[in-house]
Amino acid sequence: MKKHIFYFILIVFTTQMNFASSISEYAVIKGTISIPDFIAKEVTLYNVEEGKPAVAATAKVNSLGEFGFMTPVSAAGFYYVDYGQFKSRNQLIRLYLEPKLDINLVISKENYVLSGKNVGQNVLVQKANEIYNEFAPFSRLGTNITYVDFYPWIDKGVAKANEFSKSIKTKDAAFDKLLKLAVATDVEELTYTFFRMPRSAFPDKDDRPAVIKTWQTDKKFTDPDLLKVANGLSLMSNYFFYVSMNSGDAPKRLDLAEAITHITDPALKDVYLRDAVATSRMKIEEYEKVAPSIKPYMISDASKTFLVEYEKVLHKNVGQKGLEFTYNDINDKPVSFSDFKGKFVYIDLWATWCGPCKAEIPHMKKIEEDYHGKNIVFVSLSLDKPKDAQKWKDFVTKEQLKGIQLMADKDFGSDVAKNYDVNAIPRFLLFDTKGNIINADALRPSNPELRVQLDKLLKS
Repeated sequence: MKKHIFYFILIVFTTQMNFASSISEYAVIKGTISIPDFIAKEVTLYNVEEGKPAVAATAKVNSLGEFGFMTPVSAAGFYYVDYGQFKSRNQLIRLYLEPKLDINLVISKENYVLSGKNVGQNVLVQKANEIYNEFAPFSRLGTNITYVDFYPWIDKGVAKANEFSKSIKTKDAAFDKLLKLAVATDVEELTYTFFRMPRSAFPDKDDRPAVIKTWQTDKKFTDPDLLKVANGLSLMSNYFFYVSMNSGDAPKRLDLAEAITHITDPALKDVYLRDAVATSRMKIEEYEKVAPSIKPYMISDASKTFLVEYEKVLHKNVGQKGLEFTYNDINDKPVSFSDFKGKFVYIDLWATWCGPCKAEIPHMKKIEEDYHGKNIVFVSLSLDKPKDAQKWKDFVTKEQLKGIQLMADKDFGSDVAKNYDVNAIPRFLLFDTKGNIINADALRPSNPELRVQLDKLLKS
């Protein structure tokens, strides 16, 4: 009997020792959400992968607002607690997690109280979060805070952030470097985001905070640690967007080959290009033109896999037969897609209520004029609602629209819209002389590359 008791105690002791050994690789986070009239059902813990937040774990919130995580930490780094506020740029709860940390959070609407048996460096991180929270309202969608408020404040905000960064002097050099990088990234990323937000008042183009000029250098992105902060990739994206929109007399589409000359680190180039291609909505012609100059830098397995799938999607409809449709012109005469067989066909899907569509009309008129008499037909196919047929006819007449003017029968519910997955306009379609698809998301008339493409087709 005593022998059995001994073995039982030995097993329990061994299990506890193994658990103690394993728990040394974990960080524990306990929290309570105490916000009146707010009920959170779930809390998400993000870590950072390639400069973006990635879900590390989720936890249910009980009726008392309590939640908890025991998460493995293979390498010290930033994690982010999200109870529904993270993406909206409300209160930032960023933690620097290391093994053996035991953290407690009491979260209110405006801030959080940090305590616990071992909070590590997170008292200092909380101060960095407070700086982020001061900048965030200027870059929050829907606040309508304009440059009138932002410009007088930014110098003070940047000065405060710089002063705090100088005060970061712990015994952990790697942590100090990363936190300083995080603060600088927060300030710049939120500032550049401000210029992407819709506003009711805008400064003159050349009226920009002076500090922005100090951030712009030929070799802007050199530190691969930028991929260790959750807004690192966003900073690169917003920076290049800002530069492209504020260089020269007119905004231009971002030149990826030009952008990466300002990135020196290979890992940063690889991650930036993968994200930029994925979000750019490039047409086949644009991609094929830029691909040779960017592919040599997309060297990771993730990028190679991405490119294979991306190119599949780009070409999935090429060569397939175009949809046969029949719609009425302004004289209620039926016109069919098959009527154009033997000619190249360029179709503009638009509507009289669509501002960007109407902005393309002068370019469409000009291109129709310049290619008149050549083996190509230009079709403007309205997706106005059937009840607005007369409005469409009046608009066509008033604006003296040329080419072939047709109106679909069920606006976005019509066969042509459903067949080509049209959920936003303007949208352009290009077909060969056999009625097969060249591009179901073709270049706009305002894009000079369209003429290059048409000239090449007409000579073939």
